[in-house]
Amino acid sequence: MRANTVAVIALPLLAAGARHGHNHAEAHRDGAHRRALITEVIVVTETIFETLILESSSTSSANPPCYPSAILSVSSSLPLTNSTKVPEEDAPPVASPTTSPPKDNTDGKNFSILIPEAYTALVKNSCDYDVYITSSGDDSCGPGVDCQLVPANTTYTEKIRICDRSGISLKVAMTEAMTDVMQFEYTVWDDQKTVSYDISYLDCMKNGNGEQDLSACAGHDGGIQAAAGADCPTYQCVANEWCAQQAYVVAEFDYKPGAPVGACGIEKGIAFELCAGNRSE
Repeated sequence: MRANTVAVIALPLLAAGARHGHNHAEAHRDGAHRRALITEVIVVTETIFETLILESSSTSSANPPCYPSAILSVSSSLPLTNSTKVPEEDAPPVASPTTSPPKDNTDGKNFSILIPEAYTALVKNSCDYDVYITSSGDDSCGPGVDCQLVPANTTYTEKIRICDRSGISLKVAMTEAMTDVMQFEYTVWDDQKTVSYDISYLDCMKNGNGEQDLSACAGHDGGIQAAAGADCPTYQCVANEWCAQQAYVVAEFDYKPGAPVGACGIEKGIAFELCAGNRSE
């Protein structure tokens, strides 16, 4: 597996099961790819929203693709316990995030603040249509879900999974066929205290012959955002606009510095939102 190095820090955001240097678009079939990172910070304030808890089940090709019955209950919070507990022993030192916000923010077009849950990865579906989510990672990551139905205005959650030098891709599609997947990616670092996260349009966009079309990507018609703790970067893609700086629309960010990858403490959780512009609170 090869890593891209920038002047500030190299972030181990890895392809699940991909260790041989193939490109980002190929790695999306299995999970998240190793990324280069310049970490940055944006300050947010607290808000509260209701979360729909979905049951996690192991993926299996023998099972039917989607399970609406797996929706269990609605609650205002999640327990802070985590099936993949962060080890207490000393870990290798990692660089701290910088104090500057992402360079290409949306210049006043910010969405409502998105608040994550501790030790949790969540995808808030603020669209007026249902979506399907597959949580993809290699065997070391533990069980995920396969083509889980997430109804409009509900939230998918899973405890942040720690993998063996690989990561998780939360693949989101508008149909059970899971075609043209929008991807939200995260990876826990080797220190098992830090998690990196990003937005990828690489498998749902159209960019041949000069096109810049993200209309097939779930949630982009209402805008997309990714967030973590209050002192960690937020990334936002405005509805129906090309998003070349806040998300991946070029594999490996064309190996340039300033890749749109955030890093935050695992205890703060990470959150992604579809159709973020639909939510006003």
